[in-house]
Amino acid sequence: MYIAQIFRRTNILLIILVILVFSCSKDTSCPDDVTSTYLGWTVGESNDYGLILHTKDGGKTWTRQGDSLQLPNTEFQDICIIDKNTLLVVGDDTNSNYNVFKSVNRGETWIASGSGNLKNVGYEGIFALDKNNIWIVGQEGSIYYSTDVADTWTKIEVPAEYQEKTFNRIAAKSKDDIWVTISNAVDDSFPILLHTTDGGINWEPLNPLKDLFGSGDHPYFHDYLGIKIFGNSIWAVGGFGRFIIRSADNGSTWEDITVPGSGGIYDANDIFLLSETEAYVVQDFGLIFSTNDAGMNWTRYYAEAGGNWVLGIAILNNNNIWICGSAGAAGQTSIIKYSSDAGTTWQDQTPQLLLDNIGLRLWKIRFIEVNE
Repeated sequence: MYIAQIFRRTNILLIILVILVFSCSKDTSCPDDVTSTYLGWTVGESNDYGLILHTKDGGKTWTRQGDSLQLPNTEFQDICIIDKNTLLVVGDDTNSNYNVFKSVNRGETWIASGSGNLKNVGYEGIFALDKNNIWIVGQEGSIYYSTDVADTWTKIEVPAEYQEKTFNRIAAKSKDDIWVTISNAVDDSFPILLHTTDGGINWEPLNPLKDLFGSGDHPYFHDYLGIKIFGNSIWAVGGFGRFIIRSADNGSTWEDITVPGSGGIYDANDIFLLSETEAYVVQDFGLIFSTNDAGMNWTRYYAEAGGNWVLGIAILNNNNIWICGSAGAAGQTSIIKYSSDAGTTWQDQTPQLLLDNIGLRLWKIRFIEVNE
């Protein structure tokens, strides 16, 4: 009897084990069946049609997407990854037509976004909280908002004095709390920030650069080139002077946290936030810096980017960093560099396509981690 009971229990355990193994072979959520992939895109300018490069392997190989029929001869300024399949790119206007394009198949094909309800101007920046809250900004005071994955757009009005200005970057804390940067100086050589807390019904102009540098010698501040939000912390970068400013209280007060020794007619071009106090900043002439204490101290990294203008940065899981840049001097080519250790060491991921074509210029780079 005792031996029979053991035999029955053993059979039951074997049956359960077989069921579990079979279930795991069919269930894609099982750890052994999941592969983590880093998908990336970088955009810029070419002499034939809009430049979009894509990688499926974390930057080891890059292929060009689109063609002259889908994408006009334009300079793409920015790209946004809405989800693992959906992308949005914006660029300068071509032949008085706006250039906002969408892909729903990871960039294999592209279509014009908006079905004609966008103004025919150049667009400079994109920001998305999620697929139902997307903004683009551009020339002639243009701000548009989409709630349907960029199928249609609604114009957000701005005060009359800014309707002829170019808006080049946008960031949002929520669908109501939005920040916009204005390109070029509009007030005593200081560029302006616009802030709304009601989705764009009312706008408040802010001039933190003037508040910080309004007296005494200062470089000619021309542009905000990047603005990012993390919690109540807002960071903005630009040039000239490679300035970096930060607010810890959602824009009520600001501080200058520019890297010591910065200045001149050079730019801080992009910023990536890891937390309210941790950030990476990329600048002209191959300069890369990070801080983990809200800008009190900065660490410099050497990616062997030479004299290139480092214009874009993307980070995944804090340690994986990609940068892209364009030539800063005659004879140079655009670059893509990668670090797997938070910037300590770097690998060159520049594809041959860029090395063979000096006229190809990269502006921004974005990555997403996909488990499938």
